[in-house]
Amino acid sequence: MPQRKQVSWTELRVGIFVLVALFVIAVAIFYVTGGRMLTAKYRLHTFLPEVAGLTTGAPVRLDGVDIGNVDKIIIATYQPGQKPNPDRNIEIEMSIDKRYRDYIRSDSTASLITEGLLGNRYVNVDRGVTGAVLPDNAEVPGKPEKDVQLVVQRSADLLANLNVLSADARDLIDGLHEGRGTLGKLLTDDQAYNHLNALLAKSEQMVDYVQSGNGSLGKIYASDELYSKLDSATGHVDTILADIQAQKGTFGKLIYDPTLHNNANAAFQKINLTLDDARAGKGTLGKLMTDDTLFAKFKEVGSNLSEATAKLNGDRTTAGKFFSDPQLYDNLTGLAGDLRLFVGDFRQNPKKFLRVKFSIF
Repeated sequence: MPQRKQVSWTELRVGIFVLVALFVIAVAIFYVTGGRMLTAKYRLHTFLPEVAGLTTGAPVRLDGVDIGNVDKIIIATYQPGQKPNPDRNIEIEMSIDKRYRDYIRSDSTASLITEGLLGNRYVNVDRGVTGAVLPDNAEVPGKPEKDVQLVVQRSADLLANLNVLSADARDLIDGLHEGRGTLGKLLTDDQAYNHLNALLAKSEQMVDYVQSGNGSLGKIYASDELYSKLDSATGHVDTILADIQAQKGTFGKLIYDPTLHNNANAAFQKINLTLDDARAGKGTLGKLMTDDTLFAKFKEVGSNLSEATAKLNGDRTTAGKFFSDPQLYDNLTGLAGDLRLFVGDFRQNPKKFLRVKFSIF
């Protein structure tokens, strides 16, 4: 009968160490995965146009919360006679924790999200609200990742614009080196440099001339006369303001004396009282504004004047004939002629008209 082989303490110690290590690894995996390895799972799948950067095992998140992982990434196959759909090129199978089953409904959508601009990609599922709960192996409608596509497109446009701008800047710099344009001539032409140097020299001479007190500007800069005059004028202004504040002079009284204000206020009050009396019909002005008798009399006078002018325009009355009958004009003209002849005869022979004859019975 063969003898039983005895296990040495060294071998036993190695086995215990291996078991403890396996247990620690299992506990570590449990805590790292949040205990998801032991939770119940169910499967869902979705279709997307592309999955560049997505790997098997990538997280599946519900509005940012981890709820599962990507199990498979398969190129979608089409049935005979079925029209290809570019938005359903890739099929993704997902393993989802059953605890989140009530949150994924028929109105949920799945899309790819990129962490950062160039980070890893994961599947994000939008939480459903009004739809029915999706069963096992159901399809979650997919939608493309438009935001990243837009960012990439805008980045490409920006890069193209930067390339154009770089080419323009290069042409501009080349033109400057070749002496083209005003700035290019300033950078490369010695004559422009000489002119600028001469201008700076003249400017320096002018500044020295001014600082030495020559010319009008130099006198203003170096002489204290203008400052003294300005200081004197400022002193006079201060004196005038002080007199005004002291209520001296007409202007000071106008500003500080309340008499003018009181008189104006009293005058306005009297004007208001006069207007109130006029509105109440008091006095001559009030009667003119409120009494209709004067208006009626003016209206009657206007009617009488209208009738009188109508009679004057006609020839039925003496006054009308005086204005409209031409015979009166002719008679007056003849009378004036006879009177002129009489006056002429009287001047030539006054005795003819002044002779007096007496007779006695």
